[in-house]
Amino acid sequence: MGKCVIRDCKKSGYILAFDKDEGQFIRQGKNGSDPFWNVEGPELLDISITNYCERKCEFCYRLSNQKGKHMTLEDYKMIVEQAQKMGVLQIALGGGNPNQHPNFIEILQITREYGIVPSYTTNGQGITKNILRATKDNCGAVAISWYNPHKEAMAVIRECNEYGIKVNIHFMLDKNTVIEAIKLLKEGDEILKLVNAIVFLNYKPIHTSTEVTLQKSKHIQEFLECVKNAKVCKIGFDSCMISYLTLMSDSFWMDTVDYCEAARFSAFISEELIMYPCSFYNDVGAVGVNLRKDSMKYGWQQGGEFLEIRKRLITPGGQEYPVDLCNDCEKFHMCHGGCPKFNINMCGR
Repeated sequence: MGKCVIRDCKKSGYILAFDKDEGQFIRQGKNGSDPFWNVEGPELLDISITNYCERKCEFCYRLSNQKGKHMTLEDYKMIVEQAQKMGVLQIALGGGNPNQHPNFIEILQITREYGIVPSYTTNGQGITKNILRATKDNCGAVAISWYNPHKEAMAVIRECNEYGIKVNIHFMLDKNTVIEAIKLLKEGDEILKLVNAIVFLNYKPIHTSTEVTLQKSKHIQEFLECVKNAKVCKIGFDSCMISYLTLMSDSFWMDTVDYCEAARFSAFISEELIMYPCSFYNDVGAVGVNLRKDSMKYGWQQGGEFLEIRKRLITPGGQEYPVDLCNDCEKFHMCHGGCPKFNINMCGR
């Protein structure tokens, strides 16, 4: 157990404990209730500090490229100041490729100075010794995106091991890559023994084809069996995978799983200072909160998209929620309809 924050969220009806060193997080509802949202503000902020990226991957939901814009350091400081006052515990830095921001090391240091734990996801390019040292000194963990070619990812994983940095693999699952995921879980012990965890992310067809969206299939069943048998490293999922995890709900401790946390415990801020419930709202015509005009607290408590997503996540079926199957589904208590925004759920819409 490292440096632990224990907080009584009285207005929200629960108590939380967060280990800053290990990243472990527990919420305990009062009077037997399950925590639904934090009234005061998000516990996690996902911040795109740049939309610059070298790769221009065809599946990128942000269309990041080498012309991508950087968030200014002044704007980032403004966000972190408000975040501290709202009780934010963690900031996940993304993009784009965040470590290519010209002030990246300073951003890590500033975040820690405000008592918030930073982490980031990288594609593997642009990692220097100075960045590794700053990561060791300031970050909770680093995630490396896993896609071909794997050479740069492996290099970063080995460097993180040398520096004693906790490193995770982020693996995007779609109809095709699930086969590679099965192979990695079955045959990749030499890789997986070097990482803290592999986290599987559900593919979101924002600017890309819906044809490869993850679907219930024999491959999904085999993949989940591999997950149950994996012992080399920890296995995690983004909450967008929740509808598929219902297939193995008898195989894990339910308290380790939560449905969509967007607008409940987390929020996203773009490099343009627009705040949304999650990063996948950014390019789909959603109306975010402009932080040049309104405060983060206003956006969190009164922003239209934030109010809407909470309404959908708490109500099974009917007019408030578009998935009719939720009305009678015995898994609603676990899934809550899956993703309330995009057609990426196992049962469909």
